[in-house]
Amino acid sequence: MRISLIGAALQKAVVQLGDPPVLAVLLLALVLMLLITGPFVGIFLAIAWLVEAITPASVHLPWVGDVGFLGVFTQGLVSRTSWIFWTYVMAPVAGGILGFFLDRIINAVEARHYPALAPVRARPFAQSVGYALRFFALMALVSLGALVVSFFSGMFAPAVFVVANGFLISREYFETVALRRVGETQVRALEARNRGTLMLLGVVLALAYTVPFISILVPVVGIAAFTHVFHALQSATR
Repeated sequence: MRISLIGAALQKAVVQLGDPPVLAVLLLALVLMLLITGPFVGIFLAIAWLVEAITPASVHLPWVGDVGFLGVFTQGLVSRTSWIFWTYVMAPVAGGILGFFLDRIINAVEARHYPALAPVRARPFAQSVGYALRFFALMALVSLGALVVSFFSGMFAPAVFVVANGFLISREYFETVALRRVGETQVRALEARNRGTLMLLGVVLALAYTVPFISILVPVVGIAAFTHVFHALQSATR
């Protein structure tokens, strides 16, 4: 397990967030996310505001006094709804949209840090769409897992969520990067030899997915970091 490699890859990925090609992809994903989810956000927040506005914090009952159980559920409903909608709907939608532009991010990383590389292997359009849809499905699965864990937050639930999604993220991100350069057999061999390193990076990204607002950056930082890891691991085998 190469912890120093993971740290260096994440640092380079975060630093490159300000590069125009990467920033353009991120902003495009945000705009598309707002266009797709904006109307739904407005409707949900309007309903939440109405419920919060018309529901009293407490109700006075004869011989009982003030009963405030309704306020526990309705007070602050707008802020809670906003947080839930962002964490479990908007961020995954943005992540799924980013799946259609991952090649641009990988190209930007390789152009800046690995300019001597040979041209990338051409992929059929159908295959590119397939990878993007797989990435979108992964985002949905991670989001659903986070939602389930938020309801069943027992002792082991968060750990199961992070480990399971760390495995999924490590496999999908690494294969998305590696299959552009080498064949499937070589990718499987690299995965087998470096499973601990890839898994650790996937777990770090899975933890980041649980942080609201930060989660929208995870696909960009993650795919950039896995690009660095792939090239480092491939160079080590030569």
